[in-house]
Amino acid sequence: MAATKANKTTSKKTSTKKTAARKTTARKTTAKKTSARKASTRNTTTAKVAKQEKQVRKAVNENIETAQEIAKKVYLASLGAFGRTVDEAQERYTKANKELNARYKQLNKDGKKLVKELVSRGEKVQDEAEDLVRESRANIEQQIDSAKDRLTDFVSVSDISDRLKDMSNKLESLSKDLKKSA
Repeated sequence: MAATKANKTTSKKTSTKKTAARKTTARKTTAKKTSARKASTRNTTTAKVAKQEKQVRKAVNENIETAQEIAKKVYLASLGAFGRTVDEAQERYTKANKELNARYKQLNKDGKKLVKELVSRGEKVQDEAEDLVRESRANIEQQIDSAKDRLTDFVSVSDISDRLKDMSNKLESLSKDLKKSA
């Protein structure tokens, strides 16, 4: 029995060793599984974070692209507004220039017409004044001749001819003055 006891003890020791080995193996397996689970969880978390980071980057890039498109549209709109303003200014300038030229032409035309009318009227006034001067001269010469005939009896003939020359000179100077003023 002693041999059996020794075998039993050895067998107990062996079985205890086996059990202990099994337990260690089980612990190692459990530890490996836990560490694998943790690694798997880490990998899953890392993958989730990477996926979220990718989504965030994608959203940021989309927002940047949208912002760039909006900025480009704002720039183009302001450029279009500037171009429209330039076009309107050119149209207004052209229109004002045409109106100004039309007014200038009309004023020039009216001015030329007025000058022609004034020259024509001036020529008529001058002709009328010259006619009046001639008629007045003729009347005065007649009156002088009649007065001369009446006075010849009282005054000497040389005196009268000098006076007539003076009167004639005065009439001529009056005629010249009228021509100058007309």
